[in-house]
Amino acid sequence: MEKRLFNRFTDGSKNLLHLLDVNGLEYIQSKGVQGQGPGEIRSMIWELDRGIDENSFWAYDLNSKIFYEYDLDSKSKYAVRNIRQDKDWFLGFSINLIDENKFISNVTRDNFKYAIFDSLGNRLDSFGPWAGAGQKVVDEDTGYLLLGLNQGQIDYNFNNKILSHSRLRFELLEINNLENENTISIYGPKSYEVKYDVFDSNGMPTANVDSAIPMGYSDVFTGENSVFAVYIGKTNSTITSSGEMSRTIFEFSLEGKPLSHFTTNYPIKSICVDEKAKKIYAITDDKDPGIAVFEY
Repeated sequence: MEKRLFNRFTDGSKNLLHLLDVNGLEYIQSKGVQGQGPGEIRSMIWELDRGIDENSFWAYDLNSKIFYEYDLDSKSKYAVRNIRQDKDWFLGFSINLIDENKFISNVTRDNFKYAIFDSLGNRLDSFGPWAGAGQKVVDEDTGYLLLGLNQGQIDYNFNNKILSHSRLRFELLEINNLENENTISIYGPKSYEVKYDVFDSNGMPTANVDSAIPMGYSDVFTGENSVFAVYIGKTNSTITSSGEMSRTIFEFSLEGKPLSHFTTNYPIKSICVDEKAKKIYAITDDKDPGIAVFEY
């Protein structure tokens, strides 16, 4: 698994996943056939997960609420199995495999940020209450509002049990230790109040963040020893005028201590890191996105 890169894009074909060898970035094969048949992705790929088996990975179709597993050693383009979100799990909006038959998702209309489910959709546990100690339980509408306001990329590392959650709409990065249930919140690097208005959207409250508020992070990667995050720090208007989202990557220790500040010579939007080889692989942010490799 260390020798392969996963990319989720389409090349005009019906295959949504593409595998490359990191040694020379040679193309290996495509997977993720789009369609309605067995082992096919019905809609789109929302996110990828490394899983717990080094010979496979998972892809999540949010629209269809299906989680697909792919065999890295197989030439087949089809998923070897899939799991459908049922029961309470249907209100999950991300999926990471955290143990055999255990999945964690950020959930909506809930008092907690995350919930843990089994493959049948039974809720096993909860993690990260929205309300602080001594505060009242949030209601369903508030839980829905908070999930929308706190949208952003989530990445889990099975080896150290760290779940990182970067916020897109404002500057917040959370490092969650699922073993000791400790959460480290990293605000900034700028200091400002997040201002937003609440409006009705199809009967549910939705947050409209002030356009003067800089955006936070476009992606996060949870490594073995540290967490890497692609920092934006620009408003939507600045992004539109400059034509690019980010050239900045921050590295933090698993305890939330700042370690490194990288500036790339090409605009990027998402990353994957090889900590042993000291290389950052990034999807570029331009009209024809590709893969850029940075050494650190």
